[in-house]
Amino acid sequence: MAEGVPLKPRLEPGQYRGRWSVPDETGALQHLDGDLDLPAGRPPSVSVVGRVPLQIEQGDGFTSASFPQRFTHPLIVGQLRNGPKVLLLDVEVQSWHNEQAFINARAALVGTPRAVLDGPMTFDTITTQITGLDAYAGIGPIKSFTFPADAQGFYEHPWQVEPNPDSTQTWTDEHATVTISWPSTIAQEIAFFRMAFSPLLTIELTQPLDFDDCLEQWIEPLRRIISLATGRTEDITFLSVSRPVTDDHHDDFQVYGHKLDQVPFATRDTIVRKIRTAFRANTERLSPLQLLRAWQARRDERHPLLETYGASIVLPRQHPRSTYLLLIQALEGLYGHEHQAEHDQSVTAHMTRRDEALAALTQLPDLPAHIMKFLKKYLMRKPHSSLDKCLDEMFNSLPYDVRDELNATTLVQQVKQDAGKPLGLPEALRIVRNGLSHGTKGYPTQDLHAVVQILDRVTRAHMLRVLGCGADAQSHAARGDRM
Repeated sequence: MAEGVPLKPRLEPGQYRGRWSVPDETGALQHLDGDLDLPAGRPPSVSVVGRVPLQIEQGDGFTSASFPQRFTHPLIVGQLRNGPKVLLLDVEVQSWHNEQAFINARAALVGTPRAVLDGPMTFDTITTQITGLDAYAGIGPIKSFTFPADAQGFYEHPWQVEPNPDSTQTWTDEHATVTISWPSTIAQEIAFFRMAFSPLLTIELTQPLDFDDCLEQWIEPLRRIISLATGRTEDITFLSVSRPVTDDHHDDFQVYGHKLDQVPFATRDTIVRKIRTAFRANTERLSPLQLLRAWQARRDERHPLLETYGASIVLPRQHPRSTYLLLIQALEGLYGHEHQAEHDQSVTAHMTRRDEALAALTQLPDLPAHIMKFLKKYLMRKPHSSLDKCLDEMFNSLPYDVRDELNATTLVQQVKQDAGKPLGLPEALRIVRNGLSHGTKGYPTQDLHAVVQILDRVTRAHMLRVLGCGADAQSHAARGDRM
């Protein structure tokens, strides 16, 4: 754990000895010793030893067991020797012989619960730290500070820090409250003192949710929203969930699992200043709660931009070839979604004309039957869609025009030159898309990358528009600059 970080996990990533209650085929619990492995950012696992539960086969006068054996359980509970209890979720138990088994879990919840752990658990408070949260917050914890200019003036002019009360920000609607706060520590030495702050975001719900819904409805959308704000892939560095026990007490559990590093950080002004945020939490009408609600609504309607670009913004960067195809697909899907009524009318008109044409052909006395059969099979039932029109609309509808940048790229200039005839920008981008998707043409990686960077800014700006962000945020995203 980094020294001086105010936010501390209950357990640092590592190995811990404990005792685990593993169900057998009858549901009875077998209590086994084993080591819990909590790696940073990866699923937890346990290696247990003892008489592990097995599926026994009965024969004529003998019993046997075949290996490997695998069992799945929604929950396995363990008690660590240093005190905390561990809840392993979505567990697979693998046995290779009757004295040892390996437990692999999707996530581990570590805490000291007061209430009995029986049945499905729901949580009404979620607390998290995500990289970039300090830049996204928009208001830092310190309003001003003074310090001695030299060692001789230390006692005459002591250190002074004025905290910023506005840095604790809260947003509330009918069903949830979101708060950004700054836990702090102070370390004092003989000649100086050090203050550290950790950005923290807390979500309080009026109706508790199960663990999966906490992740899918709140944490993953929040990570993507902060990534949209910063233009980077942000990571979860701390996560805990709480369930109500009484009116005055909660059971708190810290979460370990895939993409959950549990390595919190303290904010650094030199790092925050380098992060280019397209919008911030303190911007009017762009609070995290408003954007989370917008994300949830678009998710419920299966908005195509969320299912393409939204799903990709927190994934590792792909090759520019696949990224180019993804971005074009995302823009095309967005255009189709927003012009659905127009498309439906076009399809209806096209089918009417198609039926009229086929009806007229049937009146021709000398038209061979096989020709008519061919026409009915291959005459398009939908009008031809135009990627050129889609891209024109996507560029036109943004408050910042990127077309000059795209036209200046080596890739677009080369495609126009190879065409041997005048080409517009959308046509050139379509030619690249067709060549890549059909495997008939390849392009230099660096040339593709330059175009991908611009198209990513365009798609990011449209994502902000879909979530309800205004022209300023869209413009910052499209330009790739900061507020």
